[in-house]
Amino acid sequence: MKEPHNYRTVGYSMILVAGSLTLIGILALAIGPDVLFADRIQRAATTHFEECKANNFVDEGCERFKVFIKAEECIANQDLQSPECHLFTTFVESAIFEECRANRDITSPQCQKYLEQIPIESES
Repeated sequence: MKEPHNYRTVGYSMILVAGSLTLIGILALAIGPDVLFADRIQRAATTHFEECKANNFVDEGCERFKVFIKAEECIANQDLQSPECHLFTTFVESAIFEECRANRDITSPQCQKYLEQIPIESES
């Protein structure tokens, strides 16, 4: 009959947990004095985006922002048909639904498919 205790597995798990906690402690010591570490990273990323935006996204490293600009265009135009906007269909439909809901619009053809989801105040 096999012994039901898994001492070896438990020991390996404890070593893994201890190693993880050690790495967290070392990381805390490395960036501990710099409490604004993440803030500096975010500000640098924002500055990089603003520079790319000022140069019309033609500089090196600015290609990754073009997707977000295209998404904003698709949402603003409520474009569900073009192949370029196919990737953003969910975002466009969400924007259309939110506009229908905010305006309580149940008459326009665009809002007809959301009719069950738009709350209508009953007149009493």
